Amino acid sequence: MPRVRDTAALILTVFVVLAGVPTHDDRRLGARAEPSSLAVGADTRLLIFAPHPDDEVLAAGGLIQQVREAGGTVHVVYLTSGDSYTDSARFEAHITAEGARPKPSDYRALGHQREKEARAALRTLGVGAWSLTFLGFPNGGLNRLTTTYWSERHPAFRSPYTRQARPALAERINTDTEYRGENLTVELAEIIGDFKPTITLVPRPEDQHADHCATWFFVADALHDVVRVNRRFRTDLVTYIVHYNNWGFQDEDPILKPPDDLDGGVSGWIVRSLSDSELTAKRHALNKFKSQMDVMGWFLDGFARRTEVFSRPAPPDVTLPLRTSVCDEFE
Repeated sequence: MPRVRDTAALILTVFVVLAGVPTHDDRRLGARAEPSSLAVGADTRLLIFAPHPDDEVLAAGGLIQQVREAGGTVHVVYLTSGDSYTDSARFEAHITAEGARPKPSDYRALGHQREKEARAALRTLGVGAWSLTFLGFPNGGLNRLTTTYWSERHPAFRSPYTRQARPALAERINTDTEYRGENLTVELAEIIGDFKPTITLVPRPEDQHADHCATWFFVADALHDVVRVNRRFRTDLVTYIVHYNNWGFQDEDPILKPPDDLDGGVSGWIVRSLSDSELTAKRHALNKFKSQMDVMGWFLDGFARRTEVFSRPAPPDVTLPLRTSVCDEFE
């Protein structure tokens, strides 16, 4: 994808395309729905970007089922395989000695396990393995790729956990991909351009996990690249949040409410209700993430509620690389 930078015409195009503003020639941008709703149907093509396996079910396990029930299509892209979570790696490798750390092979094994868990979880929600893409970028390193480790001007980032500097061969869309931000943006743009989503779901930049925050910047940058190549591209950009102070855990209300001190974006908060069967299936899907349930089941259970909340962002104005990253505060 060419990396031509913004012009006034492009800014206008991005505003119309990404903000979900109705236009006379593309009803998918919101003309059929109220501003604070999210309509799904047989023509829905939902593309979810998950920083780690389980984020897609935590945020949108009910929405996934609703899109499938309506006859729509779901595709999930995992930017990392969640391999750097030390507590899980220690538990799964049966490391009990105080102060002992997992080996790189233990972290890599955890990544493979979490990929298997994701396939099982999504199968529970009616989504087959062919609809999942694992990119294998560094868990705990995405933010670094938005700044220092952007291009070939620097060596590729090497994960301090797995000791790898590039995804496994089977996970590379381009064979020469390494842990550089520009490589990730290019792969995301290729996925978006090929899948042509009507709804694109991505974490909010306020999500207080550096990988989640960085995912927002990578997807926004990739969407701009897609628009540069195909000015007719349209998608409804919708955001979710997983990590935000003690949100979701300050009470045991079965209704998950939006965070009090975050705004709902340009459309206000979008709250979708789950039926009894959808909530049961979401719980079953979350239980498939055994490596996470073993060490933080309370956290996953906190998202098994009667509602899921989303928002639409203001039109993003993102150009990577960044000189400094707002995600640094979540490292």
